[in-house]
Amino acid sequence: MQTALFTLSAIFWIAAALCVPSAIRGRRRPLLLFLAVFALTMTLMPQPVYRPVDALLGNGNVTYFIFHALTVVAIALLDVIVQEAMSPRGLTRARKRATVLITTAIVLAQAILFFGSDWRVTDDIAASFIPRWDFTAYAATTWIAMGIFAVSFAFACLADLRRQRRPVTSISLSLVLLACLGVLTYAVISLISAILAVLYPDFLLVGWARTAYTLTLLLSPISLVVGLGLSAAIDALAAGRKNYRDRVLLWRITPLWQRLLRDTPYLSIERQLSPRQLLTVSGPGAHLYRRHVEIRDSLLLRPEQAVTPAELAIIALAEQRTQVGSPATATLVGPTR
Repeated sequence: MQTALFTLSAIFWIAAALCVPSAIRGRRRPLLLFLAVFALTMTLMPQPVYRPVDALLGNGNVTYFIFHALTVVAIALLDVIVQEAMSPRGLTRARKRATVLITTAIVLAQAILFFGSDWRVTDDIAASFIPRWDFTAYAATTWIAMGIFAVSFAFACLADLRRQRRPVTSISLSLVLLACLGVLTYAVISLISAILAVLYPDFLLVGWARTAYTLTLLLSPISLVVGLGLSAAIDALAAGRKNYRDRVLLWRITPLWQRLLRDTPYLSIERQLSPRQLLTVSGPGAHLYRRHVEIRDSLLLRPEQAVTPAELAIIALAEQRTQVGSPATATLVGPTR
């Protein structure tokens, strides 16, 4: 079980890392924040992490409270993502303020129920349902929020699934729907089990209910994170592939650019890059575009400049890469040699 929890945590951190390139470009920042919070939440669950962290916090099971509070925050962040996706004009300021206030109110209620009760010092608090109504009330704040969100998110995904034409998005929504079903199952089983533990002192969660509880605890987060991060991962891989191809072509076209612009430096607004900078500069596509344009301008101004067939091929490839939708052409360049 501990190994599975560590694996889950790793998956969540990897998903968050894959969203970083999109977040840097100003996209999917709420998704990155959600994945980071959710990854931190799941990281606190394994006992090898839980116990040392709790020892640093005074051995009062404060880590258990942090886990529940982070879960509520993650739910709120995911709700913001869903609402923004469903709102053509985005979330209003009032809607955002309401989300913050509701989340704060739930966490404050959890703090009162947690720190105002003595059950919080129970050994192995995260591994059982404590037969106390105050514990049930505390944990129910998280379970009910999870259940309500799961139903709301599932309906939103179903409505959006019928409109999607991109296969990867349809797969993502299907995985999220599966996660919503699992989250709802987990929340219902947890709430019922906690109530039964109070009513019947000898209650044990066994049989099919225990199997469903364990499977949903492990598989639902995976389906949710993979579903939410799949499109970002595919886009990140595509962007990485384009970045690599642009960088290789930038390296190949630079000697030609340097030679043609040597006598007409006034045509260039592109800055010089060292060999190391060519390998590390961000946005190689922008430098490739500027150098291609300046090469073309130089050849228009001085058509007598000799260009080899290999250089012509590089120029044509740069034309294809930088002028999407425009056919490659070598008619604007000078004679070959």
